[in-house]
Amino acid sequence: AHGDHAAVIAAALAELPPIHHSAARLGGAIPVTAYATYGTGQLADHLVKALKGKRAALLANHGGLAVGAGADEAFEHARLLEWLCGVYIRARSLGEPRVLSEEELAEVRARSAYAWAGPDIL
Repeated sequence: AHGDHAAVIAAALAELPPIHHSAARLGGAIPVTAYATYGTGQLADHLVKALKGKRAALLANHGGLAVGAGADEAFEHARLLEWLCGVYIRARSLGEPRVLSEEELAEVRARSAYAWAGPDIL
């Protein structure tokens, strides 16, 4: 997809830092691939490497791509990627965003396994 926010991040950063807990659903920090011309095997190779352990990646100077178990999940991941890119752009306009650590993202993933409440509800 060539969403406005994803295209901006893909043109400016080496990765989208995880500044919101929802980034855990996509694998944390979202990598930006090296640039390659659209429609080439080189771009596909860059993308395959970037998606390792991730549900989304950004293609340098292009936009974003997301994967899922089916079309609905892939679409939701793409929508989330675009939203996260927009959140980062707006947060960056106010200052340096706080980046969540891998430990904080792991806690979100563990909590998500139990739905919204998490394992420590009682």
